[in-house]
Amino acid sequence: MESRRSLDRARQRTSRFSLGETHPGAMLRRTCGKIGMIAAAVLATWGAAAAEVLEVRSGAACLGLDGATGALLRFADPEAGLELAGGGQELFRLVVSPPGADPVEPLRLSSRDAQAVKRIEGDGVRLRFEGIGNRDLAAVCAVESGADGFFRFRITVEGESGAVVERVDYPLLPLAAPLEGDGAGDALVLGTTKGGVLERPHQWKPGRSAAGTQPGNLAAQFGCYYGPKGGAVTYCEDPAGYPKILAAERAAGGLVLGWRHPMRHDLKEPFRLAFSVVAGVFRAAPEAAADWRDAAAIYKSWALKQPWCAKRLAERDDLPGWLKQGPAQVRFGREWLGQPERIEAWLEKYWTRHFEGVPLVVTFWGWEGVATWVPPRYFPPYPSEDGLKRCIDAVRRAGGHAFFWPSGYQWCLSYGKREDGSFEWEDRAGFEREAMPHAIIGKDGKVMLSAPPWYRGGEAATLCRGEQWSRDWLTGIAVGLARRGGELFQIDQVVGAGMRFGGDCRASGHGHPAGIGIWDVEAAHKQMAEMLAACRAAGVNMVLGYEEPQELFLQEVGIQDYRDYEVVGRSQSPDHRAESVFGYLYHEFVPLFQSNPQAENRQMTAHLIVTGQMPHLVPHWPAEPHAFPAHGGFEEWIGDVPVGWEHVAGWQQRKFSGQPRRDPGIRHSGASSLRLENTSAGEITQVSRNLPIGEGGLRAGGKYRLSAWCRTERLEKPAAINIAALAPQLQSLGAWRLPFPEPGDWREVSEDVVAPAQGAEVLRVMIHVEGPCRVWVDDFQVAEVDAQGVARPIIRDGLPPQHDLYEQWVRLYHGEGRPYLQFGAAIPPPAVEPAAAVRVGAFRAPDGSEAVIAVNAADVPVEAALRSGARSQRVQFMPWEVKLLPR
Repeated sequence: MESRRSLDRARQRTSRFSLGETHPGAMLRRTCGKIGMIAAAVLATWGAAAAEVLEVRSGAACLGLDGATGALLRFADPEAGLELAGGGQELFRLVVSPPGADPVEPLRLSSRDAQAVKRIEGDGVRLRFEGIGNRDLAAVCAVESGADGFFRFRITVEGESGAVVERVDYPLLPLAAPLEGDGAGDALVLGTTKGGVLERPHQWKPGRSAAGTQPGNLAAQFGCYYGPKGGAVTYCEDPAGYPKILAAERAAGGLVLGWRHPMRHDLKEPFRLAFSVVAGVFRAAPEAAADWRDAAAIYKSWALKQPWCAKRLAERDDLPGWLKQGPAQVRFGREWLGQPERIEAWLEKYWTRHFEGVPLVVTFWGWEGVATWVPPRYFPPYPSEDGLKRCIDAVRRAGGHAFFWPSGYQWCLSYGKREDGSFEWEDRAGFEREAMPHAIIGKDGKVMLSAPPWYRGGEAATLCRGEQWSRDWLTGIAVGLARRGGELFQIDQVVGAGMRFGGDCRASGHGHPAGIGIWDVEAAHKQMAEMLAACRAAGVNMVLGYEEPQELFLQEVGIQDYRDYEVVGRSQSPDHRAESVFGYLYHEFVPLFQSNPQAENRQMTAHLIVTGQMPHLVPHWPAEPHAFPAHGGFEEWIGDVPVGWEHVAGWQQRKFSGQPRRDPGIRHSGASSLRLENTSAGEITQVSRNLPIGEGGLRAGGKYRLSAWCRTERLEKPAAINIAALAPQLQSLGAWRLPFPEPGDWREVSEDVVAPAQGAEVLRVMIHVEGPCRVWVDDFQVAEVDAQGVARPIIRDGLPPQHDLYEQWVRLYHGEGRPYLQFGAAIPPPAVEPAAAVRVGAFRAPDGSEAVIAVNAADVPVEAALRSGARSQRVQFMPWEVKLLPR
């Protein structure tokens, strides 16, 4: 009890002080550079009591722990002027279920709950925390010096048999926030799947955090927090892939950067962390500000020695040769699959005409038998066996390769919930009969269910990949696709190779230990090996991938879904800036492609080019010269929706229950028209589309005449074709109406519209009727009005909005840029003057040569200086020009 009271008094005294000159950490700052011991005890006295501060040195770096509590007091590189520690009093946290306790409500303890803290013998600093939470529970924490500037952390937990450790959080590194000055240059980077730079984290509100889980959205097990002079970097030396989480949380005293280790470990045997956690200090290069790439290079020097870096892409002989010839990619959704003739025409009239000889990866979305992303009834596929075969045959004629993305281990029970509680599709009986014994089981002993929005009110279970039946089931789908012509297979909805619910399956009959563990990663390796072998036995050298990257599987995957640009536009403050973190680390090991490219987003395309990603085109239609906008005659339909238009189901929680109809009998011209027919008061039908303003669309500031032929039989409430000019976040910059005429025969309605000169992204066209009605619309047109007031049709060339960028991108990636853009290792890009004048990236080819890839992402010519150290070159760019520049 006396030791407990002494410890409490020490904590109370510590809490009265900040890390200022009267705190022992301040004395440690003054003395750290003068102490020549690897581990030294520095005594600082204030008041009537003394607290021991334990120091570890590594090169010029100092790390100091409070001997009474284990809390980190100092983390510094005095020679570089880096003082990184902030306020914090915990070195570790534990989540433990006592013997016989409910696992749903475990105890949450920390180093502060120890009854006694003792220094024990060993290298560096070793502290034993006893009586944690007044229980038979102890932890031994070790901190040792590593390479210059770095420290290694290990932990052991002991306790009574039957006590189960659910999680160990260690080490917890409380860092200053802001880190330097006012924090304007501070930033945080975690090795997550989407990457990016989290700027100015000191502005986060307390409690806000960022985290990544491996396996899962922590694609590389490292992170860094830095200011202009340098900062802290941490990573795990774990070649096996044990479950772990890297988290950064804003606390009252700073930013806590720490590792969490989930598990299920019975303390009948002590728990020992299977690998070291490394934390250290990195500095900015001379005459430069620190950058996350400095920290990434430190981690990569370790990662290159690990099994997942055994062979670079150029060295791998297990992949088909075409994959290493700089391919491009395109994706067709369910609406395209329903019209195979369109896929045939696009491949023939656009792709082959412009890019013949370039291998093409053709992704199919929506081929599932029930609906897009609705497993497990994959076969027969949509639109039919013959329809899918027709699509794949067209792909092969164009020199392409079919890519399928089944929904991983998801097993849908229901889809499309109706107002009466029934579903458009449901097969719970099939699940219970076939798959229920193989699903992930939660702590409560029940099948764990999820309800992602794409099930539209339905739900799904997740099969456990640790169970052989589940792996055989997914392998069977891969073989089925191989036999139908598939050559690439993405295990989708397994983000960063991480299972839903963290892979925490509590089943006792699946052949794995109950709870989260290394068995899950081992099962993932087995799955890929089994799948590859089965597909090869079926005659296909299948190329595998996951939804979003994961370093642990770089030697098994051959193509990688990537989404680093998706951080752009998220309403985060401070900014989350797009940076290709995983791509910078591992570009030379796997071809990366952006999963969701945007047809008109040139800034996105420029980013993808300079980060060395595989060209991913957005298919367009029509693929031949045509009047703009296409599909104004309502000739082509998919189900009850006209092609090129959208049936709007509701707005701002109001349901639009009306249904549009194709009418081949009453039409102004062509084969059909759009009929809108409501029968009751309050019933709304809306059919809408967007007309882009900008590249490939309307000219900002241009004057246009919008017209349509309308026929009214009945219309109880006035209605119109409404037009709105919309800025981002749906801000209205102008509105116009084309009212429906009085009942009678076909009449033309029109309105002159001036597209706003600035701010507007689209003209939204909304054909909207409410209440009882029966009306028709046909031959919607847009004509450009010249200075003399003459309206002329707009003719488009049948090329996509970004054709000029596509051509440059595809030809470089497939041709002279391939050694850099497909096979090259990413290296620090040059500085650009003026700043941001052009986008740049840089790569080192396998032969050691280096090149810069640069894009002028603007509509005007620019001249920019590219500086790398003492070297500088001035380069002139035409609008949207892409250049590969030797360095």
